[in-house]
Amino acid sequence: MLYLLLLIPALTAVACFLPLNTRWWERFNVVGSILTGTAALYISLQTLQAGSPLWPGRFLMVDQLSAVLVFIIGVIGTICCLYTVTYLRADRANGEMDSRKTGWFFGLVQLFVGTMYLAVLADNLGVMWVAIEGTTIVSALLVGFYGTRTSLEAAWKYIIICTVGIAFAMLGIILTFHAARGVLGAEEISLSWRFLYPVASSLNPNLMKLAFVFVLVGYGTKAGLFPMHTWLPDAHSQAPSPVSALLSGVLLNCAIYAIIRFHLLASATGDFSGRLLVLFGIMSMVGALPFILVQKDIKRLLAYSSVEHIGIIVLGVGLGGTLGYTGALLHMVNHALGKSVLFLSAGTLTQSYHSKLIPRIKGIGQLLPITSAIFMASLLAIGGSPPFGLFISELNVATRGFEASGPVLGFIFLMVVAVVFTGMIYFAGKMYFSNLPSRFPRGERFSAAHALMLLPICLLVLQGVYMPGMVQSMLSKVVSYMIAGGVN
Repeated sequence: MLYLLLLIPALTAVACFLPLNTRWWERFNVVGSILTGTAALYISLQTLQAGSPLWPGRFLMVDQLSAVLVFIIGVIGTICCLYTVTYLRADRANGEMDSRKTGWFFGLVQLFVGTMYLAVLADNLGVMWVAIEGTTIVSALLVGFYGTRTSLEAAWKYIIICTVGIAFAMLGIILTFHAARGVLGAEEISLSWRFLYPVASSLNPNLMKLAFVFVLVGYGTKAGLFPMHTWLPDAHSQAPSPVSALLSGVLLNCAIYAIIRFHLLASATGDFSGRLLVLFGIMSMVGALPFILVQKDIKRLLAYSSVEHIGIIVLGVGLGGTLGYTGALLHMVNHALGKSVLFLSAGTLTQSYHSKLIPRIKGIGQLLPITSAIFMASLLAIGGSPPFGLFISELNVATRGFEASGPVLGFIFLMVVAVVFTGMIYFAGKMYFSNLPSRFPRGERFSAAHALMLLPICLLVLQGVYMPGMVQSMLSKVVSYMIAGGVN
């Protein structure tokens, strides 16, 4: 099944690259996405229920932690790929995309999803690095897909900054390899997680500190941590909305996953990595705040919101403990669900208004009542409002902050979250409650795209109101795995 997660997107991409017509490309994309998503959900739920890892080969594995990421990619990846069909139809109707490029777009999205699966399934540090670099190359082509001056500039900025950042991660891997050779001895197994975690406490602490600094800078650049986030607002704002949803909801989590992996390794030799994660988490939250409050571009607003939420996840991981890890894991899932819906609904709004500028998007409740209701619900969810799941995850991280570091850290956390929520609601209110210009028609019909966007919202509400015992059991297994330092 693990090989299917890599094989199906690759075969679907090849089929979409064939010189066929739009209808066949759409069929291949829909069938491939559903098959991949079904396999991902089966693998993740089976692994989480069993509480034991699966190693089908030398370079692939799925354990409790990677199963969470497989679940995120499976849900968000499938929804975004299916939504892409409707999105591209609107773009072709508006004359913004040549129908002959449709197959290439579908194929690149499938390859993008496939490389993210490889990144979280890799049991080898080097293979994971290659996969994450692969996500950069494929997603950069998608960011610049429309070929406009601004999109090409954003794509080049994205690929240059992330490639330079990922080079630092390679230095961290080399240092980790050097530290592991002195303990394991056999070079062919020195880069495998399953062999590194049991001997983590025996690794050279000084080497591991230096390695983690390089890894945090490298993968932190990819994750959009402040101040290495400079590519993120441009790439998210210029990419097609389904791609923006994948970038923010899934790709950033893949980079965070890599940081968590190294943190579990480095934390066995001391609490240096945890303190560093707390610092960068707070910096990302505070650093994103002023940019959120002054934005006029709706997609850049959502991009800077991602910087803040990545800071919350990293802060939870750095604080550690049951509450910290629980909050971080829940926030990874919740942010992926909420932010993907925000970008997808924002994509429908920008297509309808032919603009991404907030002052020009007026009266969304009158023009698109269904889409605007979904947009407002997902924005409330991202802001951490009850009864959505992000309220629970942020409460866990805040409680752990008060418990581990006293009132100062907890106060800063709550103030940043409150101010960001106020700013987001202010901009959303201006779009929703302003008068619709007379040139726009009013109303819309419920469609399959709306059903796709409602699914994550329902999951967020369900999690915020009631979490089934089975889900709590699976979550506790992941948290126990992380507290144990990745040792089953």
